Amino acid sequence: MPVSAPQGLGKGVGMAIAAGATSGVVVLSAISGGGVGMALAYLTPLPLLLIGLAFGGVPCLGASAVGAAIVAVAGLAALPAYLAIGALPALVVTVAALYGRRDTGSLLVALAAGAVLVMGLLALALPAGEAGIEAWLKGEAEPMIETGLPSAPAEVKAAVTAMWIAVLPAMVGSAWFVMAMVDGLIAQWAVTKAGHTQVPTPRYADVRLPLWLALAALALGASSLMGGDSGYLARNAAIVLLLPYLMAGLADLHGMLRQKPNGALWLGLFYGVFFALFGWAAMAVTAWGLVRQCFRSRRQDPAQDQEDSDGSHSA
Repeated sequence: MPVSAPQGLGKGVGMAIAAGATSGVVVLSAISGGGVGMALAYLTPLPLLLIGLAFGGVPCLGASAVGAAIVAVAGLAALPAYLAIGALPALVVTVAALYGRRDTGSLLVALAAGAVLVMGLLALALPAGEAGIEAWLKGEAEPMIETGLPSAPAEVKAAVTAMWIAVLPAMVGSAWFVMAMVDGLIAQWAVTKAGHTQVPTPRYADVRLPLWLALAALALGASSLMGGDSGYLARNAAIVLLLPYLMAGLADLHGMLRQKPNGALWLGLFYGVFFALFGWAAMAVTAWGLVRQCFRSRRQDPAQDQEDSDGSHSA
């Protein structure tokens, strides 16, 4: 039974304050925690998402403000990081889940847009100067590659640096996308188990993505031919906008393999190959998802519509 704002207002305010404080402490621990801190950073939006999906957007915003205040008191330098990896993903997921079309496709589109925004803001914050963002990143990466591959030939180091820098902003955007999506799934599961969810769990096996998303990725890919910072960022933004198709392809293939005899074995084999050959496999699955979305019927059958109206969704 969903908790309405009036019924759960007092409890919601107290929980929002506690969640905001927890989120702020988590991000401060992440910043000072080295390798462990990187893992903690992925949990920063989770307390805020629990509040957002249980009580709504305003309590989520209030919790985010509490967390931001705690981080700002500890040091203003950490505030942008908190807003980017804590408040923004929590608000994007909450708004998309509660006030959008309430389907998985619109949520994935919102996350991709948020990832592009974070990627762009981070790029603008870099002290690249006249050399440009790509050249600045290359200069910063070369010493790390040299340290990591001290005995490798010079051409190998140059190739690794070039491949890494070419998609580094997209890697940052993808990490943000995955963080927001995973924390959102955990939060939705938790509030559903607690009986406080305001929306039913989305139907992950029936993702619908708008055609304009593919067209936007295509336009950005074409814009990358301009060169310079604009072309560099456009290429990476195009990669990020294709992430919903990767998720759609994974959901589609997962559903197909699960229905086969010995489905668990097929799924284990599929994911083993996917992660072992991640780069090429991700491109293949993204292409599969894109083709399936382009040719898939946009119309749900009446039985499915009735199921949606009843609020019962399958994974």
